[in-house]
Amino acid sequence: MSKSPALEEKLLRFATPALYQQMADTFYSYHIHPYDIHGTVKKNESGYEVTLRFSQSFSQAMATQVSFEQAMVPDADVVQFFAEAAEKCKSLLISNYYKMIKL
Repeated sequence: MSKSPALEEKLLRFATPALYQQMADTFYSYHIHPYDIHGTVKKNESGYEVTLRFSQSFSQAMATQVSFEQAMVPDADVVQFFAEAAEKCKSLLISNYYKMIKL
């Protein structure tokens, strides 16, 4: 039996509101609604592991590690991660849309 506490995944929106707001702002600039993304965080000794899931069944995922300071005041690295995730999400949404049209 392990003595380390189980890492609990929490919703990004409630665990780190500043990160969630930065994510929402970034995705909004790509015309993507925050409810199209499922963001979670796991707290560890050096900060948070942020995971964003998206696509029709939330099967695509991107993850990054952020420090406690970055979670409170998102910096350029965090913004860049969210922008990359938004680009990937947007391209998936577009390709899924065109697949539905062809059916």
